Amino acid sequence: ELALGPVPQRSLDSRWGRASYSAWTHGGAALPPELSEEGRDNDALSRDDDTDTRAAAVEQHASLGPLAHFPRGAGPGDALHRMLEQIDYPALATGDQDGCRLVVQQELERAGLAAELADSVVAGLQQLVLCPLGGELGGFRLADLPPASWLNEMNFDLPLAVPRDRLVRSSGLAAVFGRHPGGRFGHAYARQLQGLSVASRGFLTGSIDLVFRCGERWWVADWKSNWIGRRDGRGAVISCGPHDYSQEAMESLMASNHYPLQAHLYLVALHRYLRWRLPGYTPEQHLGGYAYVFLRGVPASPATPTPTQVGIELSAMPGVLVERPPLPRLLELDALLREGQS
Repeated sequence: ELALGPVPQRSLDSRWGRASYSAWTHGGAALPPELSEEGRDNDALSRDDDTDTRAAAVEQHASLGPLAHFPRGAGPGDALHRMLEQIDYPALATGDQDGCRLVVQQELERAGLAAELADSVVAGLQQLVLCPLGGELGGFRLADLPPASWLNEMNFDLPLAVPRDRLVRSSGLAAVFGRHPGGRFGHAYARQLQGLSVASRGFLTGSIDLVFRCGERWWVADWKSNWIGRRDGRGAVISCGPHDYSQEAMESLMASNHYPLQAHLYLVALHRYLRWRLPGYTPEQHLGGYAYVFLRGVPASPATPTPTQVGIELSAMPGVLVERPPLPRLLELDALLREGQS
C-alpha cells in the first residue's frame, strides 16, 4: 500500500484519521454490506412491467446479458471483483477458458453461490474482455492489454489537508467542479456535491480495481455490478442487458451514487503514482481518464472486430462509461486534497 504524497512529520491531532469515498458520500460512515454500492438494487432504475411485451429494444443488442440473472448484493458483487482481479484478460480472449473457469468456480464456492452460475459468468467475462471500450478509448479492449501494462487492485493513501488547521470540505470539492464544468459532470454535479458533509484531514484510503495503459496514457477502470433492468408482473426478469445500460442511464446512476467523485479521486491517486514512478511523466501526455464498466450491460463484441485504435473516437458502448475529465479540474482537486481549505 502506497502513501502518494508528502507525509507530515508531526504528531496527529484528534481530527486526523482515515477517510474513504464511502465515508464521504454516506454521512461519514461506510454503509453496511447489504447496502454497499455493489449491493444496491437501484430501484429507481428498475422498472416493473405488467405485460410480457415492450417496445423493440436496440436491435443490435440482446435484452438479457449473460449476467442478467446473477444474484445481486454485496457478496455476489465482491465475488465478481475477485474473479476480475485474478483472470488473465488476453488469455481468456483467445478462447482459453480453463484458467478463468477455475477462478470462477473457486469464487462462486467461496461466496456460497450456486456452481451452476459458472457458465454464464465465464460467458460474461469473455464478452467483457472482447468488447471495445468505446469513447476516447476507441476500439481498445481488455484483450489488447500487453504484458506489464496493467495493475489490479492498486491500494492508495492520499494525505489530506497537510497544513495545520485546514480541512478538505464539501464546499471545496463542489467549487472545483463548478470552476471546471466541462465533460459529463459539471455544474449540476457541483451542486450535488454541496449536499455532502465532508470535513476531513488525515488520509483518504481506497483501492482502484484496474489501472491500465492505452497508448501513452494511463487509465483507471472500475467494475460495477449494479442491476438495471425490467421485471414483469410476476417479478421475472425480462430485461437486463446492453439496452438498459445506455449512456444516459449510467450517467444518472453514477451521479446518484457519487461515482464521479470516486472516479476523480482515483485519477488524483493515479496522477500522484505516475508522477512518482514514471520517468518524464507529464499529465498532459500520460494521464488518461476513467472507464466505469457496468458488468451486466456490456454487449457482445461485434461480428466484425473493431480495429484497435488509440485516440480515435468510437461511438459510446452500452455498459461502459468512458471519460477523460478536464485536466485543470484534476490538478486543482489534487491541490485541494493536499492543502485543504480554511
